[in-house]
Amino acid sequence: MELAVNYSAAAAELYAEELIQVERFKCPAWPALLNGIEVDVPVYVHFPLLVGTGQGQPVDTETDTAPDWTGIDTLLGMTATPWISTHLGPRPADFPMLTQRPWDEQIRIIQEALIGDLTSLVARFGSDAVVAENIFEYFGMHLRPAVLPNVISEVIESAGCGFLLDLSHARLAARDLSMDPQSYIEALPVTHIREIHVTGIQRFDAHWVERFRKAGIDADRIAQLENRWIDHLPMTEEDFDFFAWVLERIRSGAWRTPEIIAFEYGGVGPEFSALTLKDVLAEQVPRLHAMVHGTTNKACILRTATQFAMGETDD
Repeated sequence: MELAVNYSAAAAELYAEELIQVERFKCPAWPALLNGIEVDVPVYVHFPLLVGTGQGQPVDTETDTAPDWTGIDTLLGMTATPWISTHLGPRPADFPMLTQRPWDEQIRIIQEALIGDLTSLVARFGSDAVVAENIFEYFGMHLRPAVLPNVISEVIESAGCGFLLDLSHARLAARDLSMDPQSYIEALPVTHIREIHVTGIQRFDAHWVERFRKAGIDADRIAQLENRWIDHLPMTEEDFDFFAWVLERIRSGAWRTPEIIAFEYGGVGPEFSALTLKDVLAEQVPRLHAMVHGTTNKACILRTATQFAMGETDD
């Protein structure tokens, strides 16, 4: 297993200072950013693709249009991206009359749409070169049938691709469904895991609201998130405990061992930059690296603690 972390200026600085150790940096599919990154570890792209609209192919969520396949091929050639990632995320606007149908029919329609769109991606790149990521309803932005574990499992099995298990999405989906999060995840296609995403889950409280305000984030966006439980925030002890359970399931052989585990904290762009705290990365990346690799990583942790005690880092 390799540990990756979202690329950010803060993470790159910490890596250059040998205060954190990672095997990869995870980046958005932005050519200008990728051309400017200078790190001596592999960089890979997480694509803004979504399946489940029923169009017979993915859509690019940044443009809401068909994917730029030439651009994707270029990014694959210029980075160490091991596979094409896509999200299992049908939206209400994709199926405006869906809720008027019986529940069983809603499930069938969404499952068929997911399989159809995802199968086309597998046909283009191959089953070993595609991973599909679970989502959660995200306050009504995605349709509930797509978060059901049996639907996700059937979709992955039918398309024959890999599974990208986003732990925070799964825990938030379980919350929406009033399910135990461990039971929810165990019902997902864990024998097909290729990649795992881990982040902290916290309530978007006054602290984070103020950081968004200072960053000039749109007031409507802030109102959408305020007081909600969201991901992409620093890990809490509860998050670390949950991640320890995940690693136990992997090491026991109950789940497939992923090639990559990505810490999706920090990043680029207005919102991710507003959430990025350098001291969080300096503390939590070494801890996660030690957990993933089964080591104590004492030297790195000690050096990080010493530098912070001397006031040599900031956010």
